[in-house]
Amino acid sequence: MNEEKIKENSESTGCLICGQPIVYNTENAVYTCHFCKKQYESNAVCENGHYVCDKCHSSAQSDFLRFLCDNDEKDPIALFQQVAELKSVHMHGPEHHSIVPCVLLTSYRNNGGAIDFVSAIEAAVKRGGQIPGGTCGYWGACGAAIGAGIYASIITVSNPLNVKAWHYPQLLTSRCLARISELGGPRCCKRTSRVAIEAAALFTQEHMGISIPVDIPSDGSVPIERMPCSHSDKNRECIRVRCPYYGG
Repeated sequence: MNEEKIKENSESTGCLICGQPIVYNTENAVYTCHFCKKQYESNAVCENGHYVCDKCHSSAQSDFLRFLCDNDEKDPIALFQQVAELKSVHMHGPEHHSIVPCVLLTSYRNNGGAIDFVSAIEAAVKRGGQIPGGTCGYWGACGAAIGAGIYASIITVSNPLNVKAWHYPQLLTSRCLARISELGGPRCCKRTSRVAIEAAALFTQEHMGISIPVDIPSDGSVPIERMPCSHSDKNRECIRVRCPYYGG
């Protein structure tokens, strides 16, 4: 299949290979990745039997990292929107689990946060890459929310034994999950990523003293005119008017 057809399919909700819907099974089976030809256990395969592993699905990583390294945008939502428009970033996929913390770290740096950016980004990518696709439905924790927690753990230098910082990632992740569950499903990696980024911006100002310019009320509600989503027509599961970012 040519690259243009794969790109066309990657912009929709379905299979990267043929565009058909993804089937999420209750039990794992062994599938061969269409791209790398390696075998993996998974519960997600398209209706035509195509399977793409998480690593190949996240092949956009080098593209968005290069984009972020030299970017001076301070607004993390504007930054996320720019990353989401990169040709190699799919409509849905586990790459968002790394995109969320990397966007937040970039915004944190650009707004004056003291950080070793290179090592922070490396840690975010490594940790985000360990979160499988489908955690929202199978683990009860959206990968975008966990990605925000990764961001909080990095900027607070948290670890399992750090008494002073340990609670910060838990707090931010729980805030993200509360808002994500309030909006409801099904999955939309663009919606949940924006929720997580906005919650993290408020968290950063509240707990870290770094002001990140996200124009939302302190209660976490989002005015509909705020950067309306440009991906609704590509997402067959879009919840439309129930989503605060839906532009009509």
